[in-house]
This record gives sequence, C-alpha cells and structure tokens, in this order.
Amino acid sequence: MEHKKYKIGLALSGGGAKGIAHIGVIKALEDYGLKIDVIAGVSAGAIVGALYADGHSTDEIKEFFRNNTSFQMVRPTLPKRGGLINLEKYTNKLDKSLRAETFEDLKIPLIINATELNSGKNVYFSSGSLLDKIIASASIPIFFTPKIIDGKQYVDGGIFCNLPAQILRNDCEILIGVHVNPTEPINEVDGVLEVAERIFHLAVNGNTQEQKKMCDIVIETSKVKKIGLFNADKADTICKIGYLYAMKALEKFDFSKYGIEVNKPTKK
Repeated sequence: MEHKKYKIGLALSGGGAKGIAHIGVIKALEDYGLKIDVIAGVSAGAIVGALYADGHSTDEIKEFFRNNTSFQMVRPTLPKRGGLINLEKYTNKLDKSLRAETFEDLKIPLIINATELNSGKNVYFSSGSLLDKIIASASIPIFFTPKIIDGKQYVDGGIFCNLPAQILRNDCEILIGVHVNPTEPINEVDGVLEVAERIFHLAVNGNTQEQKKMCDIVIETSKVKKIGLFNADKADTICKIGYLYAMKALEKFDFSKYGIEVNKPTKK
C-alpha cells in the first residue's frame, strides 16, 4: 500500500445546526481509538473542525454551538450590506473561544473552503489568519453578510463544494466524509426564510455526490434532515444522531487492512 502523508483524514460538510452531528461523529472516532491527522471543513464543518483542531473537546464544542449558534447571536442588517444578518457578535464569541490565531497555530492541520463571490470560484484556505476564513466559509448567502478578505467578498463554501473531500484524497490513506445536509421531498415551503433555506439546501446537496465517491467511509446523518439551520437548541439530540450513524459506519470498515488497531466500544 502506498504510504501517504496522513493516515486518517476527515471531511466535514456544511449544514447549519445540523453540523452539530459532526461532534458526535468525532466522539465516535475517539471512542474507536482513531486519531484524526487532518481535517477539511466547510461552513458548520469549518467551525467544528477548527475548534477540534484547536484542541477543544467534543463536549466543549457542543456547548459552544448550544450557546452561540442561533438568531440570538446575530444582528439584523440592511439588505444593501449583502445579507439579512450581521455575524459580528457571533464572530466575537468564536474569537474568544479559539486559542489559535492562525492555521499554523492549530494542533491538527486544517483546510477550509469558501466561495469567492467576485470571481465565482471555490477557494481553499490552509494558512494565515484563521477566524476570518471560518466566518467566510460559514456566511450563508442571503442570510449572512459576505466576509471581506483582502478586498474580496466571500460566502459559504458549500455553494461549490459542500463536502471538501477531493482536497484531502491524495494525502490520506483513509478518508472519512461526513455529510449532514441530506435533502428529501417536502410537502410545503412557507415563508421567505424557509424558501431561502430550502433553495440553499437543494443547491449545495447536488455537489456532494462526486465528493462522497472519493471517501473510504461516508457517514450521512439522514435523521437530522428535518433540523433547521438555526435549531442549535437540539444540540444533544443532533450530536447523538451523529454518534450513532458514525458507530454503524465504523463497525463495517476493516481498519486492519491499513494496519490500524481499533478499540470497538462495547455495545450497551
């Protein structure tokens, strides 16, 4: 087997409050005795990935989402600013939680992708200042004001790549992809914000198909599909769903082929 730069890579999708499921997935990986060597994340996946790469425990990350991912943490802004909501207050909270100021300060290598509006391209960040890149990746169009970096406008990276797997594929022996944003037919969409959220979900879900094919393990948390973008008050439930889906996927994978010994948790 070809030796690659990293043993295990983790790609985390966007999904708003659904991204809390990533925390449960990481907890399952820890319980299996698996060490994550590199992370790529977008939007909510970028926030979870950054906090974990920064050395925060899964309980600490869950608490951060429970307290801070809601409309209570954002401020309405004028439409001419490019979004309905300003993330200044949320940005300050995340800044206080992060120990690292740059990607280089993180304990685990991290890659974040965002959409550059001016050129209409997907952009990957892996060096330099950290906080502004996370906010750029998580700035959902229409909802949030675009983030300005070096004079360019950035929004949610999920527009072009809602599961950043390809960027890790060649460097990882085992690539685990976590998709928390599945969609299904629904009977009715009511209200401007619901319509905007539905359109966004449909747009970003399509670009994950090819990315999932690049993963050795795909964890898709289907039961969180009815969770809204801002329903972080259900953090415990979402986290548990992520954990259970991850455990099922990990049980089916033969890590011994890669020379990895795992500690399968005893079923309760």
